[in-house]
Amino acid sequence: MIFEEREKFIFSMLEGLKSKVDFVVIDGYAINAYTLPRFSVDCDLVVKDRKAMLAVKKLLELKGFAKRTIGALPGYRGEFLCLATKKPVITTFDVLAGNVEDRITGTMFPAELIFKNSTKRTIFGKSNPANIETRVADPEMLFAMKAVSCRKPDIRDVFMLASTKLDKAKILQITKEVPIPAESIEKIVEKINSKGFKDSLQGVFGMLPEKQFETSKKKLVALLKNL
Repeated sequence: MIFEEREKFIFSMLEGLKSKVDFVVIDGYAINAYTLPRFSVDCDLVVKDRKAMLAVKKLLELKGFAKRTIGALPGYRGEFLCLATKKPVITTFDVLAGNVEDRITGTMFPAELIFKNSTKRTIFGKSNPANIETRVADPEMLFAMKAVSCRKPDIRDVFMLASTKLDKAKILQITKEVPIPAESIEKIVEKINSKGFKDSLQGVFGMLPEKQFETSKKKLVALLKNL
């Protein structure tokens, strides 16, 4: 299966990179360190500066990756490189340097803040026992970043993160530095209360008991109201 092959390949690339360059995994693969795992099309890395970004580029090029200049843009903008390969399976790495700026709202998360709120964690695969230990953004950091963007996949991730043991004080500290726009909070609350949201969520993460779903929804709404 293509998704399984991509997971294994991405984990092997991360294994080769982590001893040579300092980076933090964000977005989909980072989510897999905290919640039920989901498939992700690409792997997003944050590095401190352009020098580190070019070091990742050089290492990935040795494995057959090339700079991608066309196609879908990542949800974030700023200084970044999109590197892709078609062999052994279509795989993409987005490498963001210095800052991570949300493409929709213009909200900027400094790499320094992301590194400060990151820890070595184990990322698990969705459909195979493969896993890797590497530096991953903390769940509170991911919560803030995804709450800002609040695209459909982000809202699902925010919901799943809310079902974990989040440090509320840490979220408040992060959002004090980088506030979540009020319109983003309103959009999340509206979406999770909409018809079909649970089906959409389960289509990505798998079946969730009704009690667990309702409990997580209440926790998320309460958390957002305090931001």
